Amino acid sequence: MKDLINRSKVSAFINRNEELKFLSNWISRLPESILFLFGPKSSGKTALLNKWMDEKIIRRHYDIKYINLRKIFMANYRNFLQAFFEIDYSIHKGNVKEKREYNLKVFKLTKEVMKGLESNEIDPFIVMEKELEKILKKKKTPIIIIDELQLLDGIYMNGQKELIKELFNFFVAMTKESHLCHVIIASSDGYFIDRIYNDSKLIKTSEFFEIDYLEKKDVEYWLNNLQRESQIKNLTLTENQIDLIWHYFGGSVWEINNFLSALMDKAEKKLTDDYIQKEAEKKIQTYQVRFQNYLGKHYDYDLFKAINDLLLQSDHFYEKDLIYQFERKLLKEELGILVQNNLFSYNPLNGQYKPQGNSIALGLKKFCTDLLNFKLPH
Repeated sequence: MKDLINRSKVSAFINRNEELKFLSNWISRLPESILFLFGPKSSGKTALLNKWMDEKIIRRHYDIKYINLRKIFMANYRNFLQAFFEIDYSIHKGNVKEKREYNLKVFKLTKEVMKGLESNEIDPFIVMEKELEKILKKKKTPIIIIDELQLLDGIYMNGQKELIKELFNFFVAMTKESHLCHVIIASSDGYFIDRIYNDSKLIKTSEFFEIDYLEKKDVEYWLNNLQRESQIKNLTLTENQIDLIWHYFGGSVWEINNFLSALMDKAEKKLTDDYIQKEAEKKIQTYQVRFQNYLGKHYDYDLFKAINDLLLQSDHFYEKDLIYQFERKLLKEELGILVQNNLFSYNPLNGQYKPQGNSIALGLKKFCTDLLNFKLPH
């Protein structure tokens, strides 16, 4: 179906050949582990999955069950069931009696089975397993993909069992034990993945793959080829302007796209370096204010200053770098909150914390500089 809106810019998809190849190779193997795709917010995880599903998967060999939890309100177990299932009205040939089925984005169930799930008379995981077996009988391999799974955190089944832990236990059974399907979990909250990994005893049942921001060479290629990659015809950037955009936004695709949209409003006039720098500084100021307004559960300004001091020496830091200044248990909890608030990212493979992109690192630096220069009135 053609896009009815005449768009002057499209979201670019740059490179990612290695990531696409990895995903295709991974599903060609026997299902025996859960794959966690992790990376900072706006690094392009969802765009990568969509590109891969649309262009790289041979549909006659695989049955994809994809759900993006960002698009769904999720407050309780019933919301979970409703998110996975929806009603499909159909009529049997030669029979005017209406037949209702729940046409899942993940599975397909009859109304009677759905009622059993909602009344807790039927185990949802037994139902899922049977549906996966049906797909296999059609000589297709099921692939379950859940984007931003951390949004299920804190939801309980029957008020007792934690849904997300039960879901992971089911995924382990379907992959490592039964080899019925592939399972891919994507999340921007690496701290959450690390916690679930340890809490659910998923050791030796999972693989991790990082989707990081674009490298500088890819950003340079993109910004030098805006018409080809983003269908932007009236904007040409100089080498220095491209360097400025990289300095402020690094390889964050969403932030660069957003900034390009702002620049397009002025594109008919000649863009100066000073104008680009001024507009970028406005973006940085919003992150400076976020740090300024942050009220931590245990630590805030002192922690920000200590982190900024570490980031002056490197682009990352570790928990161990801060344990002599802060109580470790409280520090770990506060860092987790900062990750959940998308101020920092956490790599569960090496334990590194990083600002969620250049813009946040610059916002933190600006906040700490102003804090250092701030003097209380006498």
